Amino acid sequence: MTHETMELTARELLSHLFQTAIDEVDGRLRVQTWCLENNAKFDHCIAIGKAAPAMLQGALDHYKNLKQALLICPPGQCSRSIRKDKRINIIASSHPVPDQSSLDAGEALLHFLAGIPQGEKLLVLISGGTSSLVEVMVEGLSLDQLQQINRHLLASGKNIQQMNAWRKQFSRIKGGGLLAHVQAEHCTQLLISDVQNDDASVIGSGLLVANNDAPDEDPFLHGLLNTVKTRRHHCSDVIESHIIATQKQAMQAAYDEATNMDVDCYLYDEFLSGEAEEQGVRIAQWLLTAPAGVHIWGGETTVTLPENPGTGGRNQQFALAAAQTLDGYNDISLLAAGTDGIDGNTPCAGAVVYGSTMQAAKKLGMDVAQALQKADAGKVLMATEYWLQTGPTNTNVMDLVIAYKR
Repeated sequence: MTHETMELTARELLSHLFQTAIDEVDGRLRVQTWCLENNAKFDHCIAIGKAAPAMLQGALDHYKNLKQALLICPPGQCSRSIRKDKRINIIASSHPVPDQSSLDAGEALLHFLAGIPQGEKLLVLISGGTSSLVEVMVEGLSLDQLQQINRHLLASGKNIQQMNAWRKQFSRIKGGGLLAHVQAEHCTQLLISDVQNDDASVIGSGLLVANNDAPDEDPFLHGLLNTVKTRRHHCSDVIESHIIATQKQAMQAAYDEATNMDVDCYLYDEFLSGEAEEQGVRIAQWLLTAPAGVHIWGGETTVTLPENPGTGGRNQQFALAAAQTLDGYNDISLLAAGTDGIDGNTPCAGAVVYGSTMQAAKKLGMDVAQALQKADAGKVLMATEYWLQTGPTNTNVMDLVIAYKR
């Protein structure tokens, strides 16, 4: 280990490696890179998702003569240059639960596509969050029911594949439904993957990828599905699709950086999934006998929410559960964070915990077991200042867990 690394605290090291990972999959950088490597020209651009402003900026950097663009993203994320560009129609929409702005975004999307003259070329940029940000509902469904569906899915403990399979059932544009509205001569989509196995039909619920995955058993959702007009199947038009950023790229960048700092590093293929609390305990127990160095995992766990859940998210739930097992082991530190900079209903990306985290919580009179039971891990981690805040990251490739054992 170099002298420079020795001077870093465990938190600084883990935060640095996490930042290195998300920098590697930055939306602007990845779109720029693809554009430079591919001799393609486009007349129009659509960008949707949490990373949409950065991805659109990457396209604007390269294609100076774009005629028009549509940007659909969460509010407050656009740069001044994008806001001033008269070619860009910006729609601030809702995430993680759709609202009227999501339906307005759906109308704007169809209107934009209808206005593209035949013979012109379209670039579509998709990142995580798209499923909530834009919607055109099937007939017979109300906005209130759409919100009930999404709240039910978010609380259910289902993974993203299961959730998006259900979202497609109630949508006219998901699961390839948008293909019927594309009249451009050529359409290419670039995607930042926020799903396991980088399946383009799952990212953003597959607006431009015809797919009819059968959803899992869910009495509440099956009951609702029987009351609406079933979405029709669309032809499988060929859209050129490219995955330009993945979780594995981010993990490899963190691994390479740790190696360059002369820190022993271990990169794991296992995709962390299932209940966050259970996985946090399991990984922490494994670390007790693991070799010294940095250990890196990727994944996306879930939290089955209780009634009236507290403050937190899956990464904070994972980290706090791990902290219980690591109590007193002062040679181990663990970071669990979302690469989009948002974890659950908090402004945190996740948390960094240590062998001393439990003692800090006890000093404040906090009941960690109860907090985990109530999905209120954020309350403990913010009070003890073990939370990790990054702000918007311009990307979303699910979650990373990075541990350091001295």
